[in-house]
Amino acid sequence: MGVQTKLKQPLSTMTQLARVTRLLSRLGKKPNIAPTPARVVHQENKLRVLGYDAAKPKGRRRPPPVLIVNSLINKYYILDLTPGKSFVAYLSGQGIPTYMIDWGVPDAGDARLTLARHVNRYLHRAVEAVCADASAERLILLGYCMGGTLSLMYAALHPARVRGLVLLATPVDFNNDAILNLWTRREYFDVDKLVDAFGNPPEQLLQSAFMMMKPTKNITKYADLLENADNEDFVETFLAFDYWVNDVVSLPGETFRQFVKWCYQENQLVQGKLKLEGRAVRLERVTAPLLNVVANHDDVVPRASSEALMRLAGGREKELLAVNGGHHGLSIGKSAVEVVWPGIARWVKRQG
Repeated sequence: MGVQTKLKQPLSTMTQLARVTRLLSRLGKKPNIAPTPARVVHQENKLRVLGYDAAKPKGRRRPPPVLIVNSLINKYYILDLTPGKSFVAYLSGQGIPTYMIDWGVPDAGDARLTLARHVNRYLHRAVEAVCADASAERLILLGYCMGGTLSLMYAALHPARVRGLVLLATPVDFNNDAILNLWTRREYFDVDKLVDAFGNPPEQLLQSAFMMMKPTKNITKYADLLENADNEDFVETFLAFDYWVNDVVSLPGETFRQFVKWCYQENQLVQGKLKLEGRAVRLERVTAPLLNVVANHDDVVPRASSEALMRLAGGREKELLAVNGGHHGLSIGKSAVEVVWPGIARWVKRQG
């Protein structure tokens, strides 16, 4: 009995070492990201519009096309992360014509691109290209985080092509005490000095800001990985998400300047004061059917910031979908797969 007990400890230690060795060998390697086949429907400057072939829809009604508008700050493939954790694969598998914007990686020549250029030109031409490709008069705009704010601006200024609006974790009212809102206050952050000095903000600066929101998570996440080392689904998702987090991208400096000033520091959007090329972005002019998806524990975009749109948007058909989880839980977490994705698919089909 004593010999057996003594043998168990070395075997357990060896098993742990083997497990750690296997995990370390996979860290840093490029995982199987963006696995869903796509075709390029439209391209301009760094931007690409990717199209995903839809399965044959059930029933006679044809769902309207969906154009996913990602944030300018992160890479697009968070919504096509791995096999089984791909929102675009899920939507297209439901028979919904699905398209997604890849904003690309800006260079120094893009530093002067404005917020208006992104909304009134790049996004507008992407919408036109999708409508032409899908043979549709109108589409559903689906915006994620900052991409949702851009979609909201577009819907207010160019309502003719917008059949419906789906927003995920979208900041609307910036008057709150979330960490990003505190850090970007005028007394702490001089965005003019940053943009004047660097043009496009350094990628490492943007990444470190998000990492410092939960600094201990940068350590504890590896303990979580080790604890779930035998769960291949967990490991695959972890490695892909970690790769995405470190696959940093900047955004055009002038757009960054305007977004920080007009939204974070002056909260112009909810006041009806934000103007793009002389035209006021008024939220009461957003009259298309709205599905507003929020996370109850979002530390990047507080629920209250997104939920403010429910009273400000001008349409009659407004639906709020609140789920447990955090910011990225809406895109790849358990709540996403079980609640958010099916909820969005059902809502889109009702607009057909």
